[in-house]
Amino acid sequence: MTGLIFDDDYLDPDVAYLLGMIVARGTLLDRQPARQIIIEFPYQNLEIELEQGTERPFPINVPQSIELGLSRIRERVLELMDCDVSINKLDNNFHMVMTLTRRTLAWRNILLHLNNKTSFRHMNIPAALSHSSATTDMRMEFIRGYADVAGNVRRANRYRDGRNRVRLDVLNDNWHLPVQLCRLLQDFLDIPVQLITWGHPSLGRGMREHQINIFVKPFARVGFSFEHKQRALLTLIEQDADKPNRYQPCPGRRRLRKAKPFTPDAESE
Repeated sequence: MTGLIFDDDYLDPDVAYLLGMIVARGTLLDRQPARQIIIEFPYQNLEIELEQGTERPFPINVPQSIELGLSRIRERVLELMDCDVSINKLDNNFHMVMTLTRRTLAWRNILLHLNNKTSFRHMNIPAALSHSSATTDMRMEFIRGYADVAGNVRRANRYRDGRNRVRLDVLNDNWHLPVQLCRLLQDFLDIPVQLITWGHPSLGRGMREHQINIFVKPFARVGFSFEHKQRALLTLIEQDADKPNRYQPCPGRRRLRKAKPFTPDAESE
């Protein structure tokens, strides 16, 4: 497996996958006597919903698929980090916790890629993924890691023309990451982003998460590591078999609309 040395940071597809999960919902804690990397897997992003309002049978045991998927991801991280890795089930999410007793090279490498940021609320996509030496596999694995943690595939995500979509969530206080994800997908992986839905009171959504919307057919190149989410993705792709294959990339900069009156609960952009 090939790797990349970029400003003393090592990157390969496995490291890129881990970084994708951390940027999605990761926190780094540097406490004595140990250091921890905690990745939160929200239940709502692990669940699937193919048919709104119906009890359509699904050929995979979803709780078992979640358990097996987390176990496989744990083994992949364990091979990479060579540290204690535990899975903790909480009320609304699972926590994957990596515990390191020393400031190992792996710990320092991750911090370098994240520009020493320790909370996903402030993290950016690692600069190495934009470097000419980065491979398609590295960039794809970063997006897959992000999607496994913060992506959801549901029939309820469909666009008004009936085409199904995958959504990648970005929590509200990170305004740079949606654009970075869009650029990585479109400019480097040739996967068009259909729409970025911003979470902001002035846009009618309150202080909610930002959403990266991608049609299911183009997203098939990325896919999910969890079997039930991957099967749901393939099912929705089958449903879109007779839909048009027109996928225009997100146009980026648009003409600004007339500003709405300022309201006290609306944060300035």
